[in-house]
Amino acid sequence: MAKTVLITGGNRGIGQEVARVLATEQWDVLVGSRDRAKGESAVARLRKTTAGRLKVVELDVTSDASVATAAQKLRDGAIKLDAVVNNAGIYGEGRGDVGKTIETNFFGPLRVTLGMLPLLRDGATITNVTSGLGELANLDRAHQKLLADPALTREALVALLQDFVESDGRDGGAEPYNVAKAALNALTRILAIELADRDIKVNSTCPGWVRTDMGGRDAPRSIEEGAASVLFGVTARQTGAVLRDGKRIPF
Repeated sequence: MAKTVLITGGNRGIGQEVARVLATEQWDVLVGSRDRAKGESAVARLRKTTAGRLKVVELDVTSDASVATAAQKLRDGAIKLDAVVNNAGIYGEGRGDVGKTIETNFFGPLRVTLGMLPLLRDGATITNVTSGLGELANLDRAHQKLLADPALTREALVALLQDFVESDGRDGGAEPYNVAKAALNALTRILAIELADRDIKVNSTCPGWVRTDMGGRDAPRSIEEGAASVLFGVTARQTGAVLRDGKRIPF
């Protein structure tokens, strides 16, 4: 029986390449896209190149209602998930985008994970796409200490990010994108513990600096290289790690 994966932001860039590879490997691929028309276009392209089984799931990771609706449609279709790739993300330009940056890059993966959790099979994988900018070394000392605390709970982490948004990012002086990705790595560690009893593997994967719309044309890594790094999370046997090209990196 084919395995099924949901990829948020799967209509372009790294997400689309992850979808292409998995479709080629005979996965049933659900391409999450905020814009249904763009998602349909991506799926049409991918079907031509892979002859795979792909369909669009209209999904805005910043919306509780959108995630709930998507989950209900999958439930109505009796679809179970073997993997979720939380790929959708943005790179906020400065502090004017604090709320949007945190909402998309941190609360988005959390919202999707919790919304899809009832549909995940035991033994499934959750892959959170992170960034090298999320390494703790890129944060101020206060956030380093808070996010590295092994006793940090999901509730405390959520409160920390809410406070950061309410302070408009002035709390500690760290860049919002860096905080969001570092917090996503901390969330990965927490969820790995929470979901261990179901043998659900939760990891963050870093694609590196990739030549996408977000990374720009001067980035050193190709989309194929970035997607290959992300794909390690989909079949990972370990859990609670941050990986780049299949190797654990510090966070």
